[in-house]
Amino acid sequence: MAIFQHPDTPKSIAGVPGLNHWNFLFLNVVMSWLVNRKKEKLTWEMPKHLNFLLFFYALFIVLSVIRYLNDPSGVLELDATFGVSYDLGVSAINEYLINCFKWVLPALIIFDGCKTRKQYNFSVVMLALMFVLLALQVIKSMKFGSLGMSGEQLQRRALKVISRSVGYHRVNMSMMMSGAFWLVFCLKEFVSNKVHFYIIIPSCISILLAMAMTGGRTGYATWAILGVVYCLFKWKKYLWFAPLVLGLVLVIAPSAIERLTQGIVSQPDNEIVNEQIDFSTSDDVDLQSVTSGRVIAWPLVWESIKSAPFLGYGREAMKNIGITQKIMIEHGIGETFPHPHNLYLQWLQDNGFIGALPVFIFYFLMVKYSWNLYRDNTERIYVVTGGMSLALILAFLIAGMGSQTFYPREGAVGMWVAMFLMLRVKLERDKINKGLISDLITPNDKYKSKYFVFK
Repeated sequence: MAIFQHPDTPKSIAGVPGLNHWNFLFLNVVMSWLVNRKKEKLTWEMPKHLNFLLFFYALFIVLSVIRYLNDPSGVLELDATFGVSYDLGVSAINEYLINCFKWVLPALIIFDGCKTRKQYNFSVVMLALMFVLLALQVIKSMKFGSLGMSGEQLQRRALKVISRSVGYHRVNMSMMMSGAFWLVFCLKEFVSNKVHFYIIIPSCISILLAMAMTGGRTGYATWAILGVVYCLFKWKKYLWFAPLVLGLVLVIAPSAIERLTQGIVSQPDNEIVNEQIDFSTSDDVDLQSVTSGRVIAWPLVWESIKSAPFLGYGREAMKNIGITQKIMIEHGIGETFPHPHNLYLQWLQDNGFIGALPVFIFYFLMVKYSWNLYRDNTERIYVVTGGMSLALILAFLIAGMGSQTFYPREGAVGMWVAMFLMLRVKLERDKINKGLISDLITPNDKYKSKYFVFK
């Protein structure tokens, strides 16, 4: 996943969609899983209530695509008027349906097959390594000089360079890095002092630098919120380092601070011009700049939700019911808004409150279970697993206020893996609490590693 989106990685062979190296590898992994789970006589142990929620989550994804394909008149009109691209037919099924389930499947495989400490360690290391490699790619492509740019220059450079050189959008990368920092930080509870000093700390620094270089304000805020939560409820001693970290950021990455405060402090606004509507609430706070114009779209999206509150409009509702076209006509072609830039509003608009109920409950339970594990000091594996899952889920849900989507995509693969790894550890903890044996929590083979500490 660290190189899958890289522009140099072929997306197709001989022009056939989906025929690429990554899918070959993915298919091989899936087939190996199916064969070996049969040999090992594994049973699906996901709790019934989560199976129920996941089923309806998947069902509404399928229904949203069916409704979109049944009536794509809005996107056809948008294309005819402004030339905005769209997916229909096989392309839509591949992008909106097959890929959605494909990004979740690795997490299902890990939940089903990760039952020993050795398998767990390998999964955790690979998950952390994916984020570290992505961070190093961002640093390499953006260069350290970008940290001295103005906030607007950083945003424009990141938008162009990160997408071109790494393959992920800078906003998605910012969200991923904000959670990845605390994921890697949690591993300090699980490793020797030498590994902590030579691997964990440099990895955290690399991820922090990469996040700063994305210019993603939501990512900055998410990282800080997570830091407050983790330090207040688990590692209070690290609160003393907050002033030092802030001072270093001010010195090393002034562009990140300027980008974070854009629209809050007085500065020229070159991004969005609108003479008819004043979204500012004061002389010092420009909501239009702070939200990057989202205040233009959100009221329109909410009105459309109220018009179809129960089941919404189906996939790509923003474009299909004419809101995107309305914004482009009234505010200029520069303001496209093909989606609401808010995962909660998008899901409500596409699937209504009925479709939102199982999905919102599912994520609430994931946060609850992660928090419960994170606060359980009985075993280090509980703290680490709960902390990793909580970091990525909260980063996703907080950053989702200004971006992201509940439809699974490549940027959320790490979160799904951490989430289902957390469910596996929770299930094994339940076994231990019932007096049963778990090779994951208390290995029978006395598995040891010079890099990991078990107590």
